[in-house]
Amino acid sequence: MAEMRLIVGLGNPGAKYERTRHNVGWRVIDVLVTRYQLGAGRSERRAHTWDGSVRGQRVKLAKPLTYMNRSGECLRALMDYYEIPLDRLIVVHDDLDTPFGALRLRKAGGHGGQRGLRSIMQHLGGKEFARLRFGIGRPPGRMQPVDYVLRPFKGDDAIKAEELAARAADAIEAWLSDGIELAMSRFNGDAPSQREGRSKADLEAQLAICQRAHELAPSDPKALIKLIAIQKKLGLIDEALAGHLQLATMYDRQGESSRANAERVKAVTIQPGLVEVQRAVAEWYLSQDQNKRAVARYLILADYYRERDPAAALSAVERALAINPQHPKALAYQRSLQPQMETE
Repeated sequence: MAEMRLIVGLGNPGAKYERTRHNVGWRVIDVLVTRYQLGAGRSERRAHTWDGSVRGQRVKLAKPLTYMNRSGECLRALMDYYEIPLDRLIVVHDDLDTPFGALRLRKAGGHGGQRGLRSIMQHLGGKEFARLRFGIGRPPGRMQPVDYVLRPFKGDDAIKAEELAARAADAIEAWLSDGIELAMSRFNGDAPSQREGRSKADLEAQLAICQRAHELAPSDPKALIKLIAIQKKLGLIDEALAGHLQLATMYDRQGESSRANAERVKAVTIQPGLVEVQRAVAEWYLSQDQNKRAVARYLILADYYRERDPAAALSAVERALAINPQHPKALAYQRSLQPQMETE
């Protein structure tokens, strides 16, 4: 039992908390469950858990069901029962002091006011465990943090949060396969190893190595992922865009539709004008019964078309309404477009 790794995402149970900033830890668990087809899971020791293998490691994924400020209770019960030491635990949680869109992996540390972490430290009697901070940024204006963390992501922020959850799942995979140090160097924007050697010459040398690795293993997603990362650092955005689409095709061939869709989302984030890819993303969400995300994607497509082609924008909105006829934003969008269409 000591060989098991425990991956915990913090959040609150209940539909009203599902898409909030406070529940980003749960969202990352959902990505891994979908990515590795771990099924429905089960309830045990006041947590919802899944068992499986990720990157060759035996893992248990868990969502505490005790509410955020009592997360440590079920975590202690799980770790005691399965005899999991602290160095085989990683906790994913929201973090106000990390900018929205950034991740921070840490080997240990304090709780920083995060109530779930505080509870975990109290019940485990230590802080020497890995954690992945999912940046949500500070609340705007005079909004209180407690109100901010319990609000859902909306609009473009919802799409960005979805992309960050996929990247967080990538970071968890790296922690499992490569260890915390290498994972930190890859995923922390302020990691020392990233600050050092960022000269253009060093990056170009890394680019040549990554390109050669991809040439030698054209069907290996890892080689292409590393290549895309270096291309982005060098500002080779068109090349990185092509790489994301190539990865999507690669994952489709491997039967990993969730990963393929995640790569298409990254591609359209770089270039919103890839309208056929936008539609493919929306229809994939629809095929997975993720209607809210499908509607959100069609509304993004409508935003892209609005000034360029009002008729196409209206068509995208109507597709959104075909999915959810009562969607308030889509209905308002439709009303705003119709007068524009009548004057043309």
